Amino acid sequence: MGVFDRRVILVGAFNGLFFALPAAILQRTVFSGTALASVMLAIIFFSGALAGYAAARPLPPHALPHGAAAGVVTFFGAEIVYLIATRNFSNPVVLLLGIVLFALVFASLGTIGAMVAVSRGNRMQ
Repeated sequence: MGVFDRRVILVGAFNGLFFALPAAILQRTVFSGTALASVMLAIIFFSGALAGYAAARPLPPHALPHGAAAGVVTFFGAEIVYLIATRNFSNPVVLLLGIVLFALVFASLGTIGAMVAVSRGNRMQ
């Protein structure tokens, strides 16, 4: 058996995507060019930490990597929907660098969410 529990990662990613997808769509359509676009971006980043928190909440043996993986899966889910909706594949090198950079950002956010879940879990025991 591998290090990762797929069920825990998918539950975390589902929780993150519940907030990330609507916020990403609203940011790029309805709120484009307004001050609320920044609020939607904050919600998208929050969803990465939420995914990590939800993945680490059941306290799997390796909670922090589970949180990071859930954050990355949340990012890729939202990014795939965004790319399909906009069909914007202008420069593949820039697109790839952006994906790698934001995958690292969401892995970090997922790890932060997992750290919060682990610390809360230890206090409750």
